[in-house]
Amino acid sequence: MISVHSGPQAAREHERLVQLVKWIEDNTRGLAFPTDDRTLLAIGCLDVAVEHQAAIALLTDASLHGSAFALLRSLAEAFVRGVWLHECATDKQLAEFKLGKFDKRFADLIDEYEVKIGTPSGVMSQFKATAWKALNGFTHTGFHQVSRRHSPGRLEGNYPDKEISDALGVAGALGLIAAGNLMAMSLQQGSMQPYYDKMQEYAQPSRA
Repeated sequence: MISVHSGPQAAREHERLVQLVKWIEDNTRGLAFPTDDRTLLAIGCLDVAVEHQAAIALLTDASLHGSAFALLRSLAEAFVRGVWLHECATDKQLAEFKLGKFDKRFADLIDEYEVKIGTPSGVMSQFKATAWKALNGFTHTGFHQVSRRHSPGRLEGNYPDKEISDALGVAGALGLIAAGNLMAMSLQQGSMQPYYDKMQEYAQPSRA
């Protein structure tokens, strides 16, 4: 059975996410990029992250919250792989990635990326420390996912309003950062100020 509809807090966060997805589409449409392997592999990952963000918005609109939650880990992995490939990977590692030989741990990707950009133990490290176990549970149908498939007297998704709202907020933030990296890598190299303004706006909590 599908999930029941979300509550007011999640509904507000969902509307913000829908608007953000449109903003990202409007501001990344038509971007052109360098054609070196490093850039092409990185933007491929980041574009997948942006697509997962949009998919989470669509799934939530259909009250398919379990599937939306399951995509959060994939969104995070796509983003982290993209920025790591662009900023940290050696030429040998890029070649191995193209051959499907990629076995670095998610934690190592985060550590190496954050050291490279000068923010060791930064936001992504904190995100992994607080959310990774739950994300694994939702993606791999562990207890976090299974325990939310029951309502009194019914078999259906039962996801608390705040949990849905928080998940949508995470999807929004990760997708927006991925989009910002795409804009920064593009050949247009225009002003990034609209992106910074959107980041500041989106960081404000949703209100009734």
